[in-house]
Amino acid sequence: MLENLTHIGTVSAPFGVKGAVKLYTIGDPHNFLALERVVLEGRGPLRVQVAEAHGPAVMYKFLGVDSREGAELLKNLKVYAYDAELPPLEDDEYYHHQLVGLPVLSPEGEDLGRVKSVIELGYGDLLECSQGFKTYLVPLQAPYVQIKRGEAIVLDAPEGLIE
Repeated sequence: MLENLTHIGTVSAPFGVKGAVKLYTIGDPHNFLALERVVLEGRGPLRVQVAEAHGPAVMYKFLGVDSREGAELLKNLKVYAYDAELPPLEDDEYYHHQLVGLPVLSPEGEDLGRVKSVIELGYGDLLECSQGFKTYLVPLQAPYVQIKRGEAIVLDAPEGLIE
């Protein structure tokens, strides 16, 4: 995992012929329009010249990427933002890195371990939780998971999920 960086999405394809790319984001694409720079997997930081929302995606035009061919080289690369540059979110929103390390509790308050990581699958993310030597995966969705921002994850697991 990259230190002080949050995975915000993956470049899906070039956008037009002048070097722009389409990025499907993790969460609301509008959260990432004001970023001045991002970090591309294996490429390092790039300056954002233009950012526009396009449905569930963001179109980014990077400084120094001026052709469709250049944009094609960025296809399928993960895109990260510096944690300190991420915009604040509403009370019911969170970035994945904010969940790692949180305690996991049953609805009755029983300790079920801690969040070890968030596995991003694109179609539905999973919480990887651990308790002692036991590790289990939980769909990051209601009704199984309720997030008490910065405090804990309340897990109402179906029977057999964590046994």
